[in-house]
Formats: sequence, C-alpha cells, structure tokens
Amino acid sequence: MSNTVPLRFHNGKFRIFCLSDTHVLADGDRRVARDIAAILDGVKPDLVLFLGDQVWKSSAVSADAVRDGLHRQVDPVEERGIPWAHVFGNHDREGGLSNADQEPIYEEFPHCLSQAGPAEIHGTGNYVLPVYAEHGDKIVYAVWALDSHSGFGEFVKEYGLPSDPWFYDLPDPPVTHSGYDTVRFDQVRWYWDRSCELEREQGGKVPGLMVMHQPLPEYTVPYKNPAQTRYRGNMREQVGTGNSNGGLFGAVVERGDVKTIVAGHDHINDWQAVYMDVTLAYDAGLSYDNYCDDDLRGGRVVDIREDDPWHVDTYMVRSADYVADYPGEKEV
Repeated sequence: MSNTVPLRFHNGKFRIFCLSDTHVLADGDRRVARDIAAILDGVKPDLVLFLGDQVWKSSAVSADAVRDGLHRQVDPVEERGIPWAHVFGNHDREGGLSNADQEPIYEEFPHCLSQAGPAEIHGTGNYVLPVYAEHGDKIVYAVWALDSHSGFGEFVKEYGLPSDPWFYDLPDPPVTHSGYDTVRFDQVRWYWDRSCELEREQGGKVPGLMVMHQPLPEYTVPYKNPAQTRYRGNMREQVGTGNSNGGLFGAVVERGDVKTIVAGHDHINDWQAVYMDVTLAYDAGLSYDNYCDDDLRGGRVVDIREDDPWHVDTYMVRSADYVADYPGEKEV
C-alpha cells in the first residue's frame, strides 16, 4: 500500500530529515512523538528517513506490537502527509520478529516508501528512491538505503570463522567499538550495478545520499584527522562499526555519485566530516527509553537544490529548539 506519488523538488529545493534510535518500547515515552511532530512543523521536510532501531525489545515481539511501536513515532509524519522510509538497526529484531516479517508492517502505512529490496542479497531494506525534477521525469537525486545488519557474531557464524573474543577487536579501541556487522559485498555489488543502470538511464551520474544504521569503518578516520576532514560536531562515544569491511565506501568513491552518507547507531555522536570528497555524518539519537544526551537529541537535515544537487547542505536540528513552545503533549 506504499504511496505511489513520486518524490519531487518544489521551488527548486528538496529537504530530507533523518532521525534514528527512537527505541520505542511497548509502553514507550510519548515525548518521542511530541519531538518528531515539533521538529516536522519547524523543519517542514519533503522526506523523513528513520535510520534504524525504531522498535526495541517488547515492541518487536509480535506484528501487533511492532505496529503499535511504529504508530508511536510515524503517526506525526503520516498526519502531515509526508513521505517517509526506513532502514533497520541492530536492535529492531531483538524481540524475536525478524526484519523480513516486520517489513510488510511498515509498508502498511500509506506514506511509507520503504521496500524489502532484492531477495537474493543480504538484508531487508536495500533500495533506492528517485527524486524527480520539479517538472518532467528526470531523476535529479537518489536516496540509497542499505541494511547494515546486527552483530558480528552472525557474520562469524555464517562463514564458519573463529569465535574467540580477540577476533572481534579492531586495532584502535579509543575510537572504535567493534563487534558489529556491516554492509556485505553482495549489497555493494547491488549498489554498483543499480548506480550504473541509473547513469545509463539518465545520461549521466545521479548524485545521491546514502543512509544506513551502523556507520562504515571509514567513520573512524575523521575524528583522528579533524583539520584534514573539516570535522565538526560531537563525538561522545566510540564509532560502533563492523569488524569486516565490505568495501562499500571504496565503491562509493569510485562511482562518484553518492556524496553524503548518514548513519545512526551511536546515539551521542552527531559530527560530520568530509573524507575522500564524501561527507560522513551522524544524526544523534531521539530516544527517551534509551541513552541520549538532552543537548544532542534530534536529527539531521539534508538540503538539496535542483540547480546544484552535487553540493548539499547538512546540519543537525535539536528537539530542545522546537519543543519548548510546542502545543503538543509534553508529559510522559
């Protein structure tokens, strides 16, 4: 029942709002919906992207529980008629309901544009959303969504690798918290092939944004090289990334179409930086049922102009800046 109305630029602009890590419980804190509503009214995005860990524990035990958990956060988006999409995080299936079984529940919502993606590759939720010119059928921008999976133990088990604890450690513990999975090679190959196909169809490369839950291994570089990468923002926890590098960042650099990557997962990181001509960025968590810092809680805006879609503007917005005078519900 996904919305079939195409995404389009309006008055030469297109705005995306990324948020993640709402971690809604079955009896979750109602301030999540309040914050989302307040930010939407202030930011007025054309597309909302939920970047994983939408539900958690008791909200993922059954289809009805997932549906209820989603209503607690997507209803403000639906009520405003804003198209939205999502990727799964490492916690979404912890209640026992698989991501594949949760995907149709997301797609029940009238304004959801998410797709399960190709069945022959790893993960649920690998897809690309085209953003069309204000007039006509030219694709001006592309929004890529990829499943970054869960823990590295699944990778180890799938390929029969050693399970000793040392195998999970990356060499830079002050910056990196390892033990997570990452985007797999068949997903990288899918992105490459679809990117080439888009280029052939449109007569040139289509610039784009890529989103996923868990950050790529290359997210460890900017914090150690702030001047060279024009690093700005806050890093209050280690980069929670995968032990194996599936090669996605290298493919992005070689293809040259995706110029911005946004991840969630690390709730109290909100920085952005430029590495190899690609902006790597976080949004900060927007949960009241899991750890977040009050001064960071919010999400990331990505602004694209139709006349220059290769150079986007991205920045954080904070719940605290929007909810103080918001007339919506303020109590838990």
